[in-house]
Amino acid sequence: MAVASVARAATSRPHRLRENLGLFFRGGEPRGRFELAESEVPRLLAARNPHGKPNGDVVRPWAGAADVLHSPRCRWIIDFPPGTEEREAALYERPYALVRRRVLPVWGGRRAAWWCHGRPQVEMRVALAKRERFIASPASGRQHLFDWLPVETLPAYSLVVIARDDDYCFGVLHSKIHERWTRRFQAQAPEARFDTFPFPWAPATPLGKLTRAQEEQRAAIAGAARTLDATRRQWLGDRSNRRHTLTALYNAQPTWLRQTHAALDETVAAAYGWPGDLPDDDILARLFALNHARATCA
Repeated sequence: MAVASVARAATSRPHRLRENLGLFFRGGEPRGRFELAESEVPRLLAARNPHGKPNGDVVRPWAGAADVLHSPRCRWIIDFPPGTEEREAALYERPYALVRRRVLPVWGGRRAAWWCHGRPQVEMRVALAKRERFIASPASGRQHLFDWLPVETLPAYSLVVIARDDDYCFGVLHSKIHERWTRRFQAQAPEARFDTFPFPWAPATPLGKLTRAQEEQRAAIAGAARTLDATRRQWLGDRSNRRHTLTALYNAQPTWLRQTHAALDETVAAAYGWPGDLPDDDILARLFALNHARATCA
């Protein structure tokens, strides 16, 4: 690509890419006292209901940005799925009674279906239902970190949710190339940082449509991402040590972490067909140009 066209792309605004639709979401907002004290959870989960269904259907682990960056807080929340009728919710006796006591007095008749969350992010839930796990990242802050969460966990609004469960996507998001893009849009909404980011190829490309070289590059990125994840988890342990958190790890930047990320960066750069030692300005210019090219072809 000509230097002049790259420079022009870098000074314009990026486009939201159609190929990223259904991939990035903000977590939901309960808008009411749906959260549970840890001491309440065992009794709720053990309680029986008239229809024989378990309360585990509507009592879920709940995580926000602090649970990713620091030690998980083992939070739980009552979550009646969007569209649940009140008569259905009432059959989960104890969860419904708690929500009725804590939420109804606040909202009263000012919000329909007060027993459900105020902003449940229906599209996000549909996308995650197809996954075994998903990637989560804090929606704000200086550190652009990603971690896996089990699909049973309900993500809070403080998280950006990436509805993918593959190591390839995890690796690209952890790369220097993606980190430079997100820092460029640090002050903007998460949509500007994520929906506009051009992956090496469209994320939804079927495996059978990849070239042989792309298959090899995808496998290399996935392998490097698994190494990063496994090594970090070994260092983090059971997450009970408050000095062993993702925040502390990336603040310290030990040699092994920098080396592991450098290996990942090399594999991601190769997937773009770029040198591994590009300066930051060149990375951004190429990403801008790629964003505009993808938007024009869509």
